[in-house]
Amino acid sequence: MKKKSTLTSSKKLSLLLSVINLGVLSPLLPVLSSPLFNEVMISLEFPDTGNRGAPKKSAGGGTRSDDQNCLTNEENEPPLVALMPNRENKAKTASDTPTFYGYIPTTNATEGEFVLVDADGNEVYYTQFDLPSTPGIITLEIPQTVALKPGNYTWSLMVICDSRYRNRDKYVEGSLEYVVLTEDLENQIKDKPSLEKAQVYAEESLWLETLDTVAKIKQENPQEWQQLLTSVGLEMLTEIPVVETVNRD
Repeated sequence: MKKKSTLTSSKKLSLLLSVINLGVLSPLLPVLSSPLFNEVMISLEFPDTGNRGAPKKSAGGGTRSDDQNCLTNEENEPPLVALMPNRENKAKTASDTPTFYGYIPTTNATEGEFVLVDADGNEVYYTQFDLPSTPGIITLEIPQTVALKPGNYTWSLMVICDSRYRNRDKYVEGSLEYVVLTEDLENQIKDKPSLEKAQVYAEESLWLETLDTVAKIKQENPQEWQQLLTSVGLEMLTEIPVVETVNRD
């Protein structure tokens, strides 16, 4: 006659959990409790702020033929495009010195321009910069000397195809609304890890802050960068490197 087990169901469950803990979970505990692991678990999707999908193609200043185009338009390559959350290239920021991001495709041009204009038509910032030697995402930071004021602005990002004939430029343009950072929002992001800050910015539809925060940690969190861009229809840029921009102003 077989002897019945003396282990109760609760004891069996306790023993099973102990084995799992010792064999599997114990080595993972330091990782599970680390700040990096907690950040990786955040899911970033930017809220709908307008029409999405493939970004609008870059425009030219004149009506000259395509053989004057300095963008070589390699097969399946994205066009000149600003990293914005909608096809209208509209964004909101709570920073008086925001950073813009734009993709420069394969080109034989060597210089570009960025212009920011206020609601009264006054030029508040202008910079000329060297284009990267290979396709990449550039950054353009508004300096402290400019310090935007609350209100609406328009901007243009240009590739100078021929400095003698500026109507050959290729460009993208859009608008920006600058709003003051509220005390409540400041408290929400105070002392928070980068991804948690980005999540708060996204919930407030502050695109430039969200993008810039995630871009600065994209090497450690590539999946968050990919998800953020994909959520606004820019999935074709997820594998494109961010390159250093050299201003010439």
